[in-house]
Amino acid sequence: MAIDTLTVTALWTGLTRAQLKSRTLWKLKQKPDNYNRYSEASIEDALNDAQIEAAKMTKCLRGFGILTMKDGYAQYKPPTEMLQLDKAFFYQSATSYYELIQKSRAWLDRFKKGWRVQEGDPQYVFSGDSYGTMRKIGFYPRPDTDGDNYAVSPDTGVYGSATGMSTSGNVTGTNSVAHATVCTDTDGISMSDSGVTVGMMAVNVTDDSSGQISAVSGSTFTVTLTGGTANTWALGDSYTVLAGEYGVVTDWSNDEKFLFTSDIGGIIAVETLTNNVMIEYCRRPLPLQFDTQYPEIPSDLHPYLPDGAVWSLKRNSPRASSDLEEATIAYQAFQAGIMKYVDLDGVLEDDVVMNCWNM
Repeated sequence: MAIDTLTVTALWTGLTRAQLKSRTLWKLKQKPDNYNRYSEASIEDALNDAQIEAAKMTKCLRGFGILTMKDGYAQYKPPTEMLQLDKAFFYQSATSYYELIQKSRAWLDRFKKGWRVQEGDPQYVFSGDSYGTMRKIGFYPRPDTDGDNYAVSPDTGVYGSATGMSTSGNVTGTNSVAHATVCTDTDGISMSDSGVTVGMMAVNVTDDSSGQISAVSGSTFTVTLTGGTANTWALGDSYTVLAGEYGVVTDWSNDEKFLFTSDIGGIIAVETLTNNVMIEYCRRPLPLQFDTQYPEIPSDLHPYLPDGAVWSLKRNSPRASSDLEEATIAYQAFQAGIMKYVDLDGVLEDDVVMNCWNM
């Protein structure tokens, strides 16, 4: 699939980080820009904590990944952005798959004797051992065949980078001015009219580096690149702003790749999947790093983030104190607002065997 430029306008309504900090100060009974009791950094951290909690409760941010299977390997690292696993599917071919059953290792020990040494096509998925701050995904039986290598014959462009997305199609182009942090589009397109906003993830495809956008102006955006070779914008470097759908590919050696297309709905139609597992999951929102940035969760949830921040800041206050009472009230308000957007039918359908993939 070709990576094409897609112009989308009127994106990202809601509250910026600066507006959320102002509302949080008001709820903390602090004057505007008064960070004497609660530092600005602690409030920013609390707002990010509240955004992650909202994403967990509502499962509003979704993603999919491809786990490349390796003969004899039972456990695999999930995408780093994954909060909770939803479903897993094993592909017998490009056009044939079935859903794996989620079970605990205790269940496997009881009902599937010898499961730890059995090989074949996976039938079950379980919560694996810890890998850093994450939990690996395990499969039984463990695969007896290597899966297709997506990096060798991908359906779409595959690039190594950090992950992130928003709501429109990806914006692509070429840089026309060499600079350490500023990318200038060769065709002079308006970044804001194309849906590019502060906080989105940008990838220097040529340099294999990426970072979150800190400023947008005219046909330029500013980003501090990491993870590549030069980590700068050279003349002719290709860029992609990840403003659309995407997938994550991990292989048995724990490398993580990134695949995307600007054709809406096209990324899910991947075909290089034989003997691999596709997972659907709830993902972690991009962190709020800039005052002009909007939270990645739906804008209807933004007004409740200050309540979540107050709870985060005051929940460890002394027992019977007014601060602890305020924390309790704030959390009740946060939950009441967020729970309006929870898909209760989806929650009831979940097989809650595993709910601790990322710590």
